[in-house]
Amino acid sequence: MSKLLLSIFTLLCVLNLPAQITLTEASFPSSGDSVRISQSNTQGLDFVSTGANFNWDYSNLVATSQVLNQYNPIGFASILIFATYGPIAQSSYQGSYFNTTQDLPLDQLSQFLPVALSDLNQYTKSTNDSITSIGYSISVNGQGVPFKSDTIETRYKLPLNFNDQHYSRGYSNIDLNPIIDVIFRQYRQRFTTVDGWGTLTTPKGTFQVLRVKHDIDEIDSVYQTFFGPGAWFGAPPITRTEYEWFGLNNTEWLLKVVVTNNTISSIAYQEDYLGLDAGLESSAFQVNAYPNPVSDFVYFDSDSPLKGVQLCNAQGKVVLQLADTDLLIGKIDLSAFSPGVYLMKIANNQSTKLIKLVKN
Repeated sequence: MSKLLLSIFTLLCVLNLPAQITLTEASFPSSGDSVRISQSNTQGLDFVSTGANFNWDYSNLVATSQVLNQYNPIGFASILIFATYGPIAQSSYQGSYFNTTQDLPLDQLSQFLPVALSDLNQYTKSTNDSITSIGYSISVNGQGVPFKSDTIETRYKLPLNFNDQHYSRGYSNIDLNPIIDVIFRQYRQRFTTVDGWGTLTTPKGTFQVLRVKHDIDEIDSVYQTFFGPGAWFGAPPITRTEYEWFGLNNTEWLLKVVVTNNTISSIAYQEDYLGLDAGLESSAFQVNAYPNPVSDFVYFDSDSPLKGVQLCNAQGKVVLQLADTDLLIGKIDLSAFSPGVYLMKIANNQSTKLIKLVKN
C-alpha cells in the first residue's frame, strides 16, 4: 500500500510540474495587432539570472509611462512602400506588418539637415519558420520612402525551444539621394539563445514563459556633405543585450529588458491601461461598425462624441472623411466603392480606433 501511495504521490507531483513551452509564429504579432506597453525605471531587480524551471518575480515593477504598439498592415502604407514590401514585391521582402522603431537617431540628425526626417518604421516578414527584419521606411518632408535591407536579419528562428540558438546578421544602406546627400549604414550581428524557461510574474499576472536572450553588436555610420567635403562619420560601436520573456499567444513579449554597454537602458512590459498617456486609447472609448462585411451602408456608434471618421483604402489613401461629426451614431454609404478591404479610423477627443472593413 505504501508503494502505491508513493507512486500516486510521485505521479501527482509530475503532473503538477510546470511544462516547457514552445514558441511558434502564433506567439508573435500579426497584421492589425496592438499591445499596450508600460515602461519602468524600477531599480535593484535581477534580470540576468535564468535557467530551467526558473521563477522570475517582477510583480513590483512600477510603470512611469505607457505606449500602444501597433503592427500595421502593409496595405496602409504609401503606394511606393506598398510596391516595395507588398504582395508584388520579391518573395523575401513581402512584409507581414510594419511598426514604429527608434533604430536610427532621426531626431538628432534632423537638427542638422535641411529636410525633415520622421516616422521611422520597421518592416517585418513573419512565417512559420522565422521572424525577419526586411527593411525600413522614413518620412522625408512628409513623403514615406522605403529602404530594403541588403542583408535580411533573422530576429527569431522558429519554433523556439529551451537551449535553441541561432546567429544572424543584418545590413541596411539607407541612401537619401537625390533628395539629400545623406547615407545611413547599419550593420548588426545577433546571437540568440533560449536560456531559460519557467514562470514569470509581472503586474499583469503570472505566465508560463521561455526566456530569449539576444547579444547584439551594432555599428552605425553616416555620410554627409553639409560640413565641408563629403565624409563618413562612425558612431561608437554599440554592444547590447536584450532579454525577452515570451508566453503563449500573448501577441508579443511579456517583458523586455535592454542592457546597452553594460547599463540597463529600458524596462518594458505588457500591462493594462493605466492612464499614463493621453494619446492612448482608453478602454472607456467603445465604438462599433456594422455590418461587416458590408455591401452598401456601414453604421457606426460610440459611447462618446466623435471628432472625426476617415475611410482609407488598401493603399492607405483617404477615400472618405467626416470631420467634426460630434455624433454618437452615423452611417457611411459604401455602395459606390469597389470591393476590397478598407480601414475605418474613428476618433474622439483623446484617441483613435481602427476597424478593418470588408466591402462586398
